[in-house]
Parts: sequence; C-alpha cells; structure tokens
Amino acid sequence: MSKIYTLVIVLLLTVVAAPNSAIAQSSIIPEISEPYLEKLIATAKANYPRVKSLDERLNIAKNNVSRQRLSYLDALTFSYVYQPNTTLNLNALQPGNTDGSAIGNNNRTSIFSGTQFGLFFNLGSYLQKPFAVKQSKRELNIANNDVQEYMLTLTTLVKKRYYTYLQRLASLKLQTQASTDAESVMKDVKYRFEKGEVTVESYNQARISVTQQTQAKITAETDLFTAKADLEELVGEKLENIR
Repeated sequence: MSKIYTLVIVLLLTVVAAPNSAIAQSSIIPEISEPYLEKLIATAKANYPRVKSLDERLNIAKNNVSRQRLSYLDALTFSYVYQPNTTLNLNALQPGNTDGSAIGNNNRTSIFSGTQFGLFFNLGSYLQKPFAVKQSKRELNIANNDVQEYMLTLTTLVKKRYYTYLQRLASLKLQTQASTDAESVMKDVKYRFEKGEVTVESYNQARISVTQQTQAKITAETDLFTAKADLEELVGEKLENIR
C-alpha cells in the first residue's frame, strides 16, 4: 500500500470530517428569529413566577396608596348618645318610710333628652396623614421600579438562553455531520483493510475516530437538551408549544 494513501486516510480521520461539516453551517445568525424571540420574552413575562410575585407587590402598593388617602377620614369620629326624657332618681328616696318607699315623684327630667349626635376631629391624626400618603407613594414607586428592572433582567436572560440554545443546536448539527463523515471513512477503511490495502494502525485509528465522534455527538445532544431546559424554565412552556 502506498504511504501517501495511508497519510491521506489519517488526514481524513483527523481533519476532513469536522471542517467539511463546518462548511454546512458556519454561523447561527441566520437561525435567529426575532419574532420568535419576542414571543419567548412575552411568554416568560406572562408565566414566570417571580414576575407574578412582583406584580402582586405592585398591586399591594397601589392599594396601600388608596387606603392611605382614605385614611384622612380616620381623624373624624362620629358618635351618638341616647338620653330618655325622664330618669329614675335613686338618690331622691326620702327617709322615714319603714318600707323604704319614696315619697312623692322620684323621677327627674333631663335638660338634654332624646338622641344626641357628635362629630369629633383628631388634629394630630389628621396632620400625620400627608406623611403616610407620601410614604405609600414612595413604596409604590419602588415596587414599580422593581418590576421594570426585573423585566429588563428577564428579557436579557431569555435572549442569552435562546442564543445558547441555537449555539447548542448548531453544534449538534456539526457534530452529527462529523460523526456521519467518520463512519463513512470507517466503512471505507474497513473495506480496504479486509482487502489488505490498509494497515492495522489505520484501521484502529478509524475505529478510534468513530468512537470519539460518537462520544462528542452524545455530549452535544446533552448540551442541547440542557440549553432547551434552561430556556423552558424561563418561558414556562415547551418550546414546541410556542409558535
């Protein structure tokens, strides 16, 4: 067998497979879909639990502002007293009666009789209300800022994981092609080895190359599934369900 042919076989095993695959896809930019990415971001904002928690805090802060505004009425206190027209005067029992009965009329007439209403104003409580309202507005602003900040953070996270997912997908395609090329070379080397045209070293090198490419493909598959799971964690749905 020619030494030149042997050298060519070795080069095929170590060089040809991966570079030829790289020609098929050298960039993930054409795979990026901005409309699909926007759908992922919108889905994440609608489904991610922390977003829901921040929205609840924002609603609580809004309700607190309304409650503090209405609390101005707390300074006013309404009350009423019912006073009958006449009452029994227990102290008007006259002494000298052996049976303890009173002599004469023991009822007394009240100057203010009937139902009396009153409205009381607490100045100290009233003066505290403007500060309470301002404090609740500040808390509302903080809650709103927290929501806006996390929306920016969530958007960035979705984009990063989307790009990582595309990278892993492209890597798997390259590795799948490299594995296919290695298997093709292996078949050719095995055929020539059986005919005595290739040395044992070349045949073993072909087998090692196939094993390495297969392991690399399995790793690429695992990386893709991991990237997909990370992205689905944020959007809260399977990527297949988002169109």
